[in-house]
Amino acid sequence: MSGSGRSAIFSLSGGLDPVQPGSGENAAHGRLIGSTGARDCFVHRITSAGATLTVTGPITHGERATMELPFGVSAEGSVVGDNPDALAFRFDEPMDVVAALARCLAALPAERRQMPRIELRQRLCIRHGEEVDFAWTRNLSPAGLGVETRAALRVGEAVEITLDGLRPIAGEIRWTERGQAGIAFAEELGWQVLMPWLRQVANRRPPVAQEPMAGSASPLGAVKNAIKLDAATHVRSGSSWWNAQITSLSNALVEFESDTEFAPLCGLWLSLPQIGGWPIRVIECHGARHVAEFRLPLRPHEMSRLSEAARPR
Repeated sequence: MSGSGRSAIFSLSGGLDPVQPGSGENAAHGRLIGSTGARDCFVHRITSAGATLTVTGPITHGERATMELPFGVSAEGSVVGDNPDALAFRFDEPMDVVAALARCLAALPAERRQMPRIELRQRLCIRHGEEVDFAWTRNLSPAGLGVETRAALRVGEAVEITLDGLRPIAGEIRWTERGQAGIAFAEELGWQVLMPWLRQVANRRPPVAQEPMAGSASPLGAVKNAIKLDAATHVRSGSSWWNAQITSLSNALVEFESDTEFAPLCGLWLSLPQIGGWPIRVIECHGARHVAEFRLPLRPHEMSRLSEAARPR
């Protein structure tokens, strides 16, 4: 397998969009075997639904073929489009993208085992200075990631990011442009860390929509000293961290939303703005929405700091 075989983008988005791909230097070399024989192709992006590729010579929309990649992965399907420079190939059966990525890594000698770029959309927290903001991943590699964000990030600024299920990762802003930014990790993430995490991401299902909680819209709505917040934060379960959004809290209870469901009686650490980690225990879970009790009630001066953090700036 040549070096170019590592450079196809593996996407967990699941979509299949025929787009103008890049040059052959940025794609995996493969073969497309159809009724007229085999021809070389460059595979630019692989998703569970299909692949984006370029071929040499004319090709017909709907043509049946088998796509073969150099790391031992093949798939049957049909051609979408008739422009050889911007084709899609739709698989008959969904491909396990994480398994295909694992095959790609296994085909490389250990000294050359470098993970290709991965395209995925996951919510993350970015801590920069005294601010904590949500963002969305665009792509990820062992060295860093691209994000979409409304946060005012500066080139050279030190940040800490939290991806659901991983430890917080230190990094630095390398570039920003029109709501996008590139972050370089302080230390590269090894494939031994990324592969199990990618499997979790691929298998993760969005929270199931459930009936609203009985009573008021928020169980803290009738609590006298409750504070309404819209704070990006994270919770820790064991050695893993998960993104969350605090919506309201009192000195005894906190309501937060998370893409990960935590069962009642689950013990967690919650990061509170201007305060730091605090032990909580989940008492209600309704899909993404959680209510938890503080294991140690917040004191007046801590509530005062949270009230200050909740004020519009």
